[in-house]
Amino acid sequence: MAKETPFVPVKVKCPFCEAESVQRYIKSRMYQPEIVEEDSHVASYKWENPEFSHVRPNFYHIWHCPSCHFCDEKETFRGEDKSGGKLELIREKLLIYSRMPNSLIARLAAAIDFSRDDYSVDSAIAAHILAIHEQELLSPNLRQFNKLARFYLRTAWLYREKRDLSLMDGKTPGGFESFQAFLESFREEWPGMPLGEDAALETALARYRDILNHSSNADVKFEINVMNLIIAVLRRMGRNPEALRAVRGVFATATKARQTARAAVQKGINVAQNQGVLNFAAGVIDKATTLAEELGEIVFKEELPAAREAVLKMGPVDAKTVLDKLREHKFSDITCRRLAKMFEKQAQAKK
Repeated sequence: MAKETPFVPVKVKCPFCEAESVQRYIKSRMYQPEIVEEDSHVASYKWENPEFSHVRPNFYHIWHCPSCHFCDEKETFRGEDKSGGKLELIREKLLIYSRMPNSLIARLAAAIDFSRDDYSVDSAIAAHILAIHEQELLSPNLRQFNKLARFYLRTAWLYREKRDLSLMDGKTPGGFESFQAFLESFREEWPGMPLGEDAALETALARYRDILNHSSNADVKFEINVMNLIIAVLRRMGRNPEALRAVRGVFATATKARQTARAAVQKGINVAQNQGVLNFAAGVIDKATTLAEELGEIVFKEELPAAREAVLKMGPVDAKTVLDKLREHKFSDITCRRLAKMFEKQAQAKK
C-alpha cells in the first residue's frame, strides 16, 4: 500500500521555455488555518492527518522551472494568468539573463533545492525572491503591483516562520557559511532585495499603495480590502499612527461609496447591486469606527510621554499654541487634540 502523502504531483510545461517538470501542490481539505495573524499570515494549521503537521503549505505557493528558473504561481504555469503581453516581455528578458554565465538568476536559483519531498524554508524564500526579481525585470509602469505586493508579503511570512519556528538552513550554496550570507552577497547587485521580514514588509506596503495609486476605483470592495491589508501591515510594523490615518481613509472611502450607492438606489439604478454596496459599506464603516477607537487609544498612550515633555518645554502657552506646536512636532492628530484639550481644562481650573 502506497504511503499517504499530502502532495499532488502535476506534470506541466514551463510557460516560458516549455521544458517539462513535475510541480506539486497540497491536496485540498487536508488542512485548515488554525491561527491567522492580522496580516493574513497563517501561524499554525490544523491537519486532517497529524503526521503532516510539519508541512508548511505556503512553502509550495511558488512553482519553479528547473530549466530556465522561471518562478511564479501555479496559475501562471497552468496558463490561467491573464497578464498577456507582460508575460511575454518577462519571457524575453528571462531567457536571456538565465543563460548568462554567473547571472543573478542562475546564482539565486542554486539555492532552490526542490529535489526533497519537503521543501526547506530557504528554498521557498529563494523561489519567492526569484519570482519577485523576474517580475521586476519589467519597467515600473508595466509591473503587476498586485502580484508583487503578494510576493513580498509572502516572503515576509517565510522569514517570520524561519525565525519564530527556529527552522534550520536548507542546502546552502557553496562558499557561504549560511543562507543569509548567501543572500547578503547580492546586496550590491540588487540593493532592493528583501533580506529579512522588515524589508519585505516595507516593500509589500509600497506595492500595495501602488495598487491604490493605479486603481480605477471601479471595485470599491477590492480597494477597501487592499486598504485593510495596508493597515494590517502597518500595525505589524508597529506604525500605529500611520495605521490610524489609513483607517480614516477606509472610513472616507466607504462613506463615499455608500453615498453614491444610496443615490443610485433612490434613482432605481442597478438597485440590487447598489444595495449590496450599501450593506458592504455599512459593515466597513462600523468596523472602521471600532478600529479607529482602538488604534486611537494605542497611539495616544504611545505618544503621551514624549508629547507631555514637548509641552513642558514650550513654557507658558495657550491651548491653541499647544495644538499647533505638537502638530509641528509631527504628533498624531488625536494626541495633539487631546493634550490641547487637557491643557485648556487645566488652565480654566487655575482661574
